[in-house]
Amino acid sequence: MVQQFNPKRVLRQISNPLLKEFFERQGHPLDVDWDRLTNTQVDDIFDAWQRLPDDQRKAVEIAFHDVHEMADEDGTCVIIEEGQYHGEDLAPLLEPMESRYDKALWTFMNRPAVWDAAVRFAKADSLSGGRSWIKRGNVPTEDGPMFDAETLLAFQEAMSAFYRDRQGRGHHCKVEHFPRGSDHHYFFVYLSDYADTYINFDDAGHFQRTPERRAFEIVFAYDSSSSTLEMYAKGGKKVIEPLQQMFSMIILGAPLEPEEPGAQAYQLNGLMERDFAFPTDPEDGIEDVVLRGMRLSILGRRRGRITLEPDPNDGRDRIYEMLEDDLNRRRLPKSILHVTKATLNFKLNGNGHGRSLTFNVTFPNGCDLKSKRDDQRLLGEKYLKRWGIDVV
Repeated sequence: MVQQFNPKRVLRQISNPLLKEFFERQGHPLDVDWDRLTNTQVDDIFDAWQRLPDDQRKAVEIAFHDVHEMADEDGTCVIIEEGQYHGEDLAPLLEPMESRYDKALWTFMNRPAVWDAAVRFAKADSLSGGRSWIKRGNVPTEDGPMFDAETLLAFQEAMSAFYRDRQGRGHHCKVEHFPRGSDHHYFFVYLSDYADTYINFDDAGHFQRTPERRAFEIVFAYDSSSSTLEMYAKGGKKVIEPLQQMFSMIILGAPLEPEEPGAQAYQLNGLMERDFAFPTDPEDGIEDVVLRGMRLSILGRRRGRITLEPDPNDGRDRIYEMLEDDLNRRRLPKSILHVTKATLNFKLNGNGHGRSLTFNVTFPNGCDLKSKRDDQRLLGEKYLKRWGIDVV
């Protein structure tokens, strides 16, 4: 699975000579001492990138976001397949490169036609590995967020203690803070996982067992303008709720108020109506909005669900025909159906936001927009609010 985009982690995964070449070819040579830096010393590179003019900085971020999304096994396979379609075997060129991030960035710089097509197909196939985030409202805003070194150290110690005591892992922890605009703050938490051994090849091509203690990731996204907190962590309610409380106490300086029973961030049932409107602003360049899929539960039944996923080529109304005609309306009227997941697609004109945006919203509080690049995330969040889907 593709991990949440973290710009410093992307920089660490790309070799410095390739990074230097990238910035120079983009017309943004950075004032850093490349010869002095090792491949994991990225703070100077990151700071120099952030000092670029706003339009240049954002252009680099968009490129790195695409590189990040293509830097996995599936992305590399799509690049090689697309190269073959263009009449070139890229495998011998990519194989010697140390990381998949190097392979992706090299393709971006040197084979733009292959890259553009590969990114388009990869996103269509996998939705770029989107993950579902858990959202809650009514979060304190008076004192936070605090992200000075002392506060981050206290948060590291608390996160480590939580996982060490409950799961026997997380003995080492690192927290990184990244602001997004004036209101959004991301906190990436890395914790040491259980020790394990992995089968690798040595330089002579022989198998070897390598003991490793890899890191797993928790992400918090705080929005002071809407008093909301979104986070990604595995483990369900018994993990999510205490971590939310811990974040609020340490980073925001106040406890979370209990959520109201039945609180929900997203209301999806209106999407069952054929006349549900998706009004948009012309300047956002959205040509069309289509409901690509719905997952339904039946009120009164604890098990079972119905999934509607029409062929995209069948037109925007096909999903409503499936709902109204293919289901037995006498046995399953809409009044006893409940939408638990919706997949929305924005067809874009390429005006700064790409050509397409597809994302999932899950009842009561899940959405994968936080896994998209910032401009697309903001676009999706804007309209979920406007259409009355996001009710926090």
